Amino acid sequence: MRKQLYLDIKEKLSQIVNDDDAPLFKHFDLWNRQIEFIENETPFACPAVFVEFAPMDWDTLLHRVQECDLTVTLHIVTEWFAETADYSPTEQQHLEFLDIADKVVRALQNFSTDYMNSWMRKSTITDHDHERYIDSVEVFICRLRDTSAVQETYTEIPLEATFVRD
Repeated sequence: MRKQLYLDIKEKLSQIVNDDDAPLFKHFDLWNRQIEFIENETPFACPAVFVEFAPMDWDTLLHRVQECDLTVTLHIVTEWFAETADYSPTEQQHLEFLDIADKVVRALQNFSTDYMNSWMRKSTITDHDHERYIDSVEVFICRLRDTSAVQETYTEIPLEATFVRD
């Protein structure tokens, strides 16, 4: 289930393009605190999106169907150039990282599939605690349904039990 969810998120975010119609994001991955351990991390191109799944507390319904309130945190990682002061000649260019989160929200607000209802943004956090990177965090919630444990049951009707009416 999480694999398919990750792939669906990645596909949706891959559709966001720059002004030149090139894909906006250069790297997708699962979140594993990459920018906290940047010296040990495999290098990645920015802007990058890392997907973090919060713990899932499942409710079991009939026929082994399960549902949970899902929280997905997207870490939108961009390089930090520290040229955003109001007197900087590159202020507008270096503030563009703030537009990226808006594009993600536009793409994912009301995003749904056959196994989850529409996404709603819950919170936004801008994490400035990294030397060379900004981690723009967008948190979304939705209701997720897992039917992977459902067993199809078939009842065979013996041929002699059927009848034809004259």
